[in-house]
Amino acid sequence: MRPNYVKNKLAYERGQLLSKDFAPHNVENKLARRYDDPRGVLNIWVDETREQTGESIPYFDPDAGIEGVRVLMLLQDPSNAADGESGFISRYNNDPTAQNVYKTCEATGLRYETYLPWNVVPWWVRNPAMGGQGRTLANQAARARPYLIEFLDLLPEAPAVIILSGNEAQKAWRSATKSGVPAKLRGAKIFDDCPHPAGQAYNNIDQKTGIKNSIRLERIFAEAAQRVGNT
Repeated sequence: MRPNYVKNKLAYERGQLLSKDFAPHNVENKLARRYDDPRGVLNIWVDETREQTGESIPYFDPDAGIEGVRVLMLLQDPSNAADGESGFISRYNNDPTAQNVYKTCEATGLRYETYLPWNVVPWWVRNPAMGGQGRTLANQAARARPYLIEFLDLLPEAPAVIILSGNEAQKAWRSATKSGVPAKLRGAKIFDDCPHPAGQAYNNIDQKTGIKNSIRLERIFAEAAQRVGNT
């Protein structure tokens, strides 16, 4: 019987769920490969950024974008599932956001091998171990801005598509790039109106368009897939 704490049922049913509590072997497998190419350089950077900031920062999933980061997806900050239960930013995490991303990829043909998920704030803002209740997305996005720029500079190739998912990611991106988008990213198609795939937002109706956010997300993912030749 499926445990009632499984939030990403798609990953669970396929044996891919990342959870130290429920599927520790999956987490151990990812940890063993976290420094392998092509994500090795980025995960060494994660270690260095952890040391500099004192924050618990999840790793990049070694299975994301393995054919090249053609699509970069930036959300706001990691969930507690990413921070503690898996230790990775992944569509296989045990939370509704990961499940919604996974479902949308399946529906639109956006393959995991060609996209990389990350966050404008690489640490969990509400982390209680870091005084999470006294921190805001706005002040942590400002603090994280140099690390966002560092990450973008470290990308091994220029993505063709950048998806900014949710208001906070969009605001942080505008602030980080107010003096100009980094040169290597200037050719990318930037979706700066993508809704956040979190459970509540995913099911809401967008007030500007009258369209359900899940449908808006599907349309953006479908266009991204088409642009990078996934479909």
